[in-house]
Amino acid sequence: MTTEARGDGEGQPSKMVKFSLLTAFVAALPSIFASPVPLEKRLEGEGIHLFNCYPISGGTITWISVVGYCANDPDCSNPQHVLSGDNVCIMKHSAGWDDFHIWEGGVQSCRFPNGVVFSWDITSTAQSQQDYTYVGWGDNGHRQFAGFKDNKRQGATFDYHRCEKIYYFI
Repeated sequence: MTTEARGDGEGQPSKMVKFSLLTAFVAALPSIFASPVPLEKRLEGEGIHLFNCYPISGGTITWISVVGYCANDPDCSNPQHVLSGDNVCIMKHSAGWDDFHIWEGGVQSCRFPNGVVFSWDITSTAQSQQDYTYVGWGDNGHRQFAGFKDNKRQGATFDYHRCEKIYYFI
């Protein structure tokens, strides 16, 4: 092996070694994003969830699609957690049974009460993917998020509605 292949002789990798490492990292990216990221493996930190919410007793008989922000992402998956109005952007209210917002198929956005705009793009075939599969991206002007299909189980509640987790961004 030549000195060039091992490094510069000063303990630093050569350009060829750096290029090989970069190539290996880039080649691994699709498998990283295609790998499931179930709730129990998510790190604590902020998350944004796209929910479809059903009425429960004591509330109005409406169906609501909301974007919910949780400073601690697992809170959005906890049915005992109540989303505050400050952390919710309502995409659709409907009196029609199971009439929810269509989350997929192009860039969309919403503005939270604090003025932050969250934008996302979810592939049109996302619902045919396995749960926890990478399906798109999100951005709130401060950072970028990777978007994943969720399992449609009950997550947080909002305004007398139980909310099913459709997608999440971490």
